[in-house]
Amino acid sequence: MTCPMHAFDPFDKGYLADPYAVYARLHADQPVFFSEELGYWVVSRYDDIKQVLRDAQTYASRNATDPFTPVSAETAAVFRAGGYAMQRVLLNADAPVHPRVRRNVAAAFTPQRVAQLAPRIEALVARTIAPIIALPVREVDIVQALTYALPAEVIFLLIGMDADDVPAIKAGSESRVVFTWGKPTGEQQVALAQDMVDFWQRAAAFVAKRVDEPRDDYTSDLIRLRNGDDAVLSLGEITSVVFGLLLAGHETTTGFLTNAIVQLLRHPARWQALAADPTGIPAAIEELLRLDTSVMAMRRVTTVDVTLGGQHIAAGSNILALIGAANHDPAHFVEPSVYDPTRSDARDHLSFGYGAHYCIGAPLARLEAQIVLRQLVQALPTAHVAPDQTMEYLPNTSFRGARSVRIRW
Repeated sequence: MTCPMHAFDPFDKGYLADPYAVYARLHADQPVFFSEELGYWVVSRYDDIKQVLRDAQTYASRNATDPFTPVSAETAAVFRAGGYAMQRVLLNADAPVHPRVRRNVAAAFTPQRVAQLAPRIEALVARTIAPIIALPVREVDIVQALTYALPAEVIFLLIGMDADDVPAIKAGSESRVVFTWGKPTGEQQVALAQDMVDFWQRAAAFVAKRVDEPRDDYTSDLIRLRNGDDAVLSLGEITSVVFGLLLAGHETTTGFLTNAIVQLLRHPARWQALAADPTGIPAAIEELLRLDTSVMAMRRVTTVDVTLGGQHIAAGSNILALIGAANHDPAHFVEPSVYDPTRSDARDHLSFGYGAHYCIGAPLARLEAQIVLRQLVQALPTAHVAPDQTMEYLPNTSFRGARSVRIRW
């Protein structure tokens, strides 16, 4: 089935502001269809998407970071001149590379490493919230004041990078999102590629520095684990892992924290309930991950002919799995548009993926969200979303979070 071009446009402002009405129509009318504009089969039902994510052999990940806009010769020249050499390691890798890299990356990403970060995250969040509380005017853009930079600072604590690099890394991450999951013009693509080259060079220089000066951080752990053996991890692969963490490790958390705050503060009773009883925050986070995830879609490519949702799909076809739609599938979640932190199946959400490519940083993301929400509801128990504002979103298929949210208390 081919979808009329006007019916599904993931770059449309209306869709980005509220994709859930579109998802409801897709569930009912076109759960699997081919988008001529994207060149992808679009999948929206929970069971179909879980099958896609579960079967990494049939649905490969090698297209996960391929740009929708073909790379121009001028753009390719920018990458070559800048030494951009990102390798397929995690998100966009398949067997045999992916199992080897993930095994070694996971060996260094230990529960102990995450637990050690908890007091440092607590202190970081407290330092970030303190100036908000002290504002003479009780209104702030919570994205700029908290959720934009904080997740990057947390990732920097993990990998050992200096916080001074946060502004450049955030800018480079946004460029990579638009380049890879957006729809830039040829001229825009060249400018975005230049930003990505700078982003890559920073990551490469940082890894090289840690080779010479290892410390007690995740990057140094990877280098120690490698122990000079490229069969374990090459330096190029370690650089690519760090480069990936400098995007996926914080952009998704920025989006989720922002979405969660909006969902709670648009209904102040939800916020006040957590302020009165912070023990409900972990359950609320799982429901918020389901209700308004920041990871709206994942991409795969078929390695053989398949039948999915009653549609025959040929080998070599691109798949866009709508994670946000899966989390709102009424066939799986009762009243999916309703916020219900007591629902027993909230953790069935697919916001961290599923199967071989399940998000390796999920424990850190959950920890960070719990700390942020606990401190924020305690600091601002009467907060609410300021009226008369239009929330804007970065136009892309896969990552969603408002770029500015004014709150009052």
